Amino acid sequence: MTEIERSESEFDRWDELLDPLGAVNSPAELQGMLCGRLCGNPLNEADWLRLVEDFMALTETPDSATVDELIKLLKDTKGQLQGEGFSFALFLPDDEQSMSERVEALSQWCHGFLSGFGAAGVVERGDLPEEVNDTLSDFAAIVQIEADDNDAASGESDFLEVAEYVRLSSLSLFQAFGEQAPDEPGSATQSPTTLH
Repeated sequence: MTEIERSESEFDRWDELLDPLGAVNSPAELQGMLCGRLCGNPLNEADWLRLVEDFMALTETPDSATVDELIKLLKDTKGQLQGEGFSFALFLPDDEQSMSERVEALSQWCHGFLSGFGAAGVVERGDLPEEVNDTLSDFAAIVQIEADDNDAASGESDFLEVAEYVRLSSLSLFQAFGEQAPDEPGSATQSPTTLH
């Protein structure tokens, strides 16, 4: 299974998990928020579960199986961001969906990332390098994009290029601001920004 196929099946799987809970945001936006948040601060399981409940505005309480999946998502995403990046794939709809739906999901992903990154407090810590500001501006521009389904061939190529830019930029931002050490017992307490 390729990384694109894996991410597509993950989008659908998370959509099915979250929809019965009354989630207002898409799986793309949730994963984007998680990545943005991890780029700024360590995130423990309890804080992550509270963040999901608030961000997704859940009207139903997740059952234990869904909680386990959410914790696995946190750990897997952190591991993918800390690794070489080859296993990191964006949660986006599959290519059988309309281009407008796929572009909307990528827009939601970027919106989620900006929300998480902003909540992590990176901007408040001081001036960001120009290339980081440029990347964040690009993400903000992607949030505003609307797709035209009429030009499918060039649209597909452009979409894949932008999605790959978002993926690689997220990895770069994590390398610059996120946790550098592997997730080990006690590692969060070594961080200057420990959550309680």
